[in-house]
Amino acid sequence: MNTQLISRLSSIADSYDSYIIDLWGTLHNGVEPFPEAIDCLKKLKTAGKSIALLSNAPFRVDVVVKVITQIGVPYDLYDNVLSSGEVAWNAIADRSNNLFECLGKRVVFIGNERHRSMLENPNIEEVNSIKQADFILCTGPRKQSHTIEDYVSELSEAANLSLPMVCANPDREVMRGQEREICAGAIADYYETTYKGVVSWYGKPFRPIFDEMITLLSYPQRNKVLMIGDGILTDVAGAKGADIDSLFLCGGIHADVLGVDKAGGVKETLLVELLRKYGQAPNYAAMHLSW
Repeated sequence: MNTQLISRLSSIADSYDSYIIDLWGTLHNGVEPFPEAIDCLKKLKTAGKSIALLSNAPFRVDVVVKVITQIGVPYDLYDNVLSSGEVAWNAIADRSNNLFECLGKRVVFIGNERHRSMLENPNIEEVNSIKQADFILCTGPRKQSHTIEDYVSELSEAANLSLPMVCANPDREVMRGQEREICAGAIADYYETTYKGVVSWYGKPFRPIFDEMITLLSYPQRNKVLMIGDGILTDVAGAKGADIDSLFLCGGIHADVLGVDKAGGVKETLLVELLRKYGQAPNYAAMHLSW
């Protein structure tokens, strides 16, 4: 295995000047912060490192900051924040993607009520019927308990009308506390693979959001930037596509598959199998983010 197993970030911290850090699964679990991860942010700040938070949250940045502050991630421990929701919102507002050039403003919204600020956009007019819509904006399931089956009929109708979809969160699933939930990415992936629907993806692992983050970090040398996260197909794959190193956290969304135990151990053979399955090779792997 080409991936180096480490126990603490401090063992490699001097190799990097800038850090791009995932939120959910890395700094918090949607309910409360991870104390060791917060301590790690403090140590990085003390060491003079640049810290940027990169999230596939389907919110604009101001909402993301509010949410993570309420959860317990202090705002003075990072320098920049960027979210998939912000990038998607701007693309719709600016019509900066070819997808939007010939589209109207009428949108069917698939998402939780908490995400409705995404609809506060000059180029969005919400409608209630697929037949009235120009495209779909998907930020996640309407209810946390929903599964893909709850959207099959709606997606089938949309596909028959060739409606494109904007996905504001490419994550397929997330752990909220101890409960696993689907995300917008699962719905969008089903629409794309089952019905050959056109999906415009915003967020990790796609390179544009990483390039925008590099800009926010004032263009550091990419070999001096480290991406930290628990998502193989988002954080690790995205870092590879953006030519930056990555630290994969085994104790996040993939903990069950990796056989993570209560003592914080991981079975290396299972890690090798998981990385091989997805064709990824992060530079480093650790249980959790800690100093």
